[in-house]
Amino acid sequence: MLEWIDWINVQGNAQEDSQVNSHSQDLSALPIYLFGLSMGAATVLMTAGESLPENVHGVIADSGYTSPHDEWKHVAENNLHYHYKLMEKYVDKLSMERIGFTSDEYSATKAMQECRIPVLFVHGTDDTFVPIEMTYENYKACAAPKRLLVVPGAGHCQSYLLEQKRYEEELLRFWWEFDKVDADS
Repeated sequence: MLEWIDWINVQGNAQEDSQVNSHSQDLSALPIYLFGLSMGAATVLMTAGESLPENVHGVIADSGYTSPHDEWKHVAENNLHYHYKLMEKYVDKLSMERIGFTSDEYSATKAMQECRIPVLFVHGTDDTFVPIEMTYENYKACAAPKRLLVVPGAGHCQSYLLEQKRYEEELLRFWWEFDKVDADS
């Protein structure tokens, strides 16, 4: 995520440098919002705990989990009906090989304690893949300005489909309330 943010900002600066027109806008000054669903939500939440450029204005996390460890444990025990302890060593070995750390070394919840940009948390009450309690944990841990949208009856990543108008209204409210861009620009 950090590399993508840097890439966007470099592209914005490069485009500005190549513009002949002095009235062109610096694209790297435009606000960036990190958005993710499920694993993507956990990813943007974990990214929010890092030191971010000034133009990253917020995070929208829909159906995000607390940590890879917690999610794998939940899926193994509740969806696969398999005791997680039996596969924990394998999962952690695979994690170490692929991403360089174990499944419980870093979490969205830990990142939220360091977060300094606004976060909109979204979750459906009927999510059986990522329990809504994980979003509540992340929300409680969040040290930054935050909002919470809970959609009754929505399953995993189904909040927008079930309540599109409410979801869009909450996004607009979030941007209006927390965006750092000067309203006069």
